[in-house]
Amino acid sequence: MEWLTWIILIIGGYLLGSVPSAYILVKLKRGIDIRRYGSGNVGSTNTVRVAGRTTGIMVFCMDVAKGAIPTILGMAVCREAALAAGMAAFLGHLFPIWLGFKGGKGVATGFSVGLVICPVGSLIAIAFWLVVSVITGYVSIGSCSAAVLLFILISFMTKSWTCALTFAIFAGIICLKHKNNFRNIKNGTEGKSFRRKNN
Repeated sequence: MEWLTWIILIIGGYLLGSVPSAYILVKLKRGIDIRRYGSGNVGSTNTVRVAGRTTGIMVFCMDVAKGAIPTILGMAVCREAALAAGMAAFLGHLFPIWLGFKGGKGVATGFSVGLVICPVGSLIAIAFWLVVSVITGYVSIGSCSAAVLLFILISFMTKSWTCALTFAIFAGIICLKHKNNFRNIKNGTEGKSFRRKNN
């Protein structure tokens, strides 16, 4: 009956990933639909813009949990089951059934899967994300750069083609989801999330 366990992990992962953390918390705090404000994205970065840093951090933690919990449960079966459950949660965040299949960009959820599969590589990629985001001022550049680095690190550290394929898909989708951000950066219309203070 191992196939039934896999089905439960995948369906459960998708449903958990579909929980619209940003939509729920912003609705509870401000009584508004986050999709109508800021960038319109239901993620932690836009939550900070719309509802403040504390709410944004809460959304980030919930999005991390959405990816980590199914992946941890999957590890009780095998690494491939963990990858399948994590991928389901990632896709659930991107295409949530509760919001008409229009969700976030998957950065926090995708990286949380990496933290379970390869903690060291993921922590390096997260540190790289922070450095690039602060230096450039753009979270989008940091996110895409770190997603690619995460794919490279996990491929090298795990020496597993299933891990490499999973995180290649994560990196590709995350970068694709940020295409509008890069267009705005090129046009000079993208707001910076990290701003240097003038002395």
